[in-house]
Amino acid sequence: MARGTLKKNSTKKDSRERIIKELGPYMNLGMQLVVTIALMALLGWWLDTKFDTEPWLMVILSFFGAIAGMVSFIRTALASSNKSKKGR
Repeated sequence: MARGTLKKNSTKKDSRERIIKELGPYMNLGMQLVVTIALMALLGWWLDTKFDTEPWLMVILSFFGAIAGMVSFIRTALASSNKSKKGR
């Protein structure tokens, strides 16, 4: 009976590890998007104060940060999707 329980626990552990491995690339995408937008907005704010162009550079760079973050998000999602299709 102990062997059956050990095997069942091992199977559950392997299953969890496989799921975590598959979800790994997606786990930080939200944070990456937020950080990209925040850094670009901060850069825009700094440039606005330096060149006295408030708020235009901050708005423009925030927009470009959002686009860059979404492009990165889509590329990661597509790459992971293609990888999982090849593995099957």
